[in-house]
Amino acid sequence: MVLFVMGVILSLVTPHFGSATNQVWNHVDLANKEKIEGAARLYRIDVGTYPLSVSDLVHSPRGVSGWSGPYLDEIPINPFNSTQAYQLDAFGEVK
Repeated sequence: MVLFVMGVILSLVTPHFGSATNQVWNHVDLANKEKIEGAARLYRIDVGTYPLSVSDLVHSPRGVSGWSGPYLDEIPINPFNSTQAYQLDAFGEVK
């Protein structure tokens, strides 16, 4: 009987932990996007155009004058897929 009750409790609680993980990943993803977009705006103030890639916010791109970075200490890692990098569009927004 005790094992049955424990099984019922675990079956009710386990899905909640999975959704909590997804919520954390969503918050981390949103924070990463806001951080990158803020750095892209600072880049635009200094250089006059938005960066072509997120790596331009960490390392000075060749042939660009006015770069006063690094604008990010490191490139944020996508919490949903660590092999998929964040991309910037022409307006400095993360795709």
